[in-house]
Amino acid sequence: MAFNGLQPASGPFFLAPGQSIGINVWFGDPGDDHGAQWIMAHPLAGQPPTELRVSDFSKILDYSIGTVTENGPPVYGYDPNSFYYRYGVTVTNVGGNGVLFNVQGGGNT
Repeated sequence: MAFNGLQPASGPFFLAPGQSIGINVWFGDPGDDHGAQWIMAHPLAGQPPTELRVSDFSKILDYSIGTVTENGPPVYGYDPNSFYYRYGVTVTNVGGNGVLFNVQGGGNT
């Protein structure tokens, strides 16, 4: 599944020179495994020249909280049937200007 132009509802991401941000992407129903996903930062046109570097690709397995035990500090359990996958990257602005960007990508299958 390809995606293009993903950004927060409030507008594009912004990175100052030398700064980094971790971004997670997920889609589909809980438990859907979309295989390997490629995520790229897309600097928006009309800005000064810059370069965005994408690194630290990750595939994240997580669960909804299934139980909470409170006898002292809370102990959280998870529901093994509530698993979901997310895909993550780190975006770093290695250029000399601040930049607005969104993300695009898709499956490597």
